[in-house]
Amino acid sequence: MPSESRSLLARSLPVVGVAYLVFLAMQPPPGRWVGLACLAVVAPFAAGWALGRFAGVGPWSQRGE
Repeated sequence: MPSESRSLLARSLPVVGVAYLVFLAMQPPPGRWVGLACLAVVAPFAAGWALGRFAGVGPWSQRGE
């Protein structure tokens, strides 16, 4: 899919999702535990996405297109 056809929502979804999990982790329990558990699973993927998007490293890099 060409990057021009991607919507703003599709590009910002990873950032918004991680921001929501951080918000959830700052709430009182049990929301805190759910947010922390989800962040523990999502954090490696979010770090890989950020490195690919901003540093051009890894499978999410835009250099190959």
